Amino acid sequence: MLISREMVLDQNIGLNETLFGGDMMSRMDKVAGITSALVSHNRVFVTVKVSELIFHSPVRAGDIIEFYATITRAGNTSVTVQIEVKVYNPVSNARKDVTSGEFTMVAVDNSLHPEPVLWKPDMLKHAKDEHEARTAGEKKPRPRKG
Repeated sequence: MLISREMVLDQNIGLNETLFGGDMMSRMDKVAGITSALVSHNRVFVTVKVSELIFHSPVRAGDIIEFYATITRAGNTSVTVQIEVKVYNPVSNARKDVTSGEFTMVAVDNSLHPEPVLWKPDMLKHAKDEHEARTAGEKKPRPRKG
């Protein structure tokens, strides 16, 4: 599901004229926390693991980036969120993959001890349905050999 859209500003750009990788990871981590809170009644989640952070193509100043989240695992105290970041061109309505990664978030209480996730089943279903609808349009049929 689409969680956020942001514009990349000049102050986020490094010497190579692209967005800092650490800046992108920080933005993705925030999106993983927001997503975890959206699909549960828990207030606080902490990041315990980041897997397979892949930078597919550079992001430049002025680019609009979109953050899509998919729940890949719903556990007792944790949730695994796949984050896909795309550059969005509002003129052509085109999107290009720029970064992807998987974040494991743990629900914690005020003392930062793990606590059970209180899932919102309707939000989990909504997130799954949205992901399936979005990815169905991205999958192109392979030509048949005759």
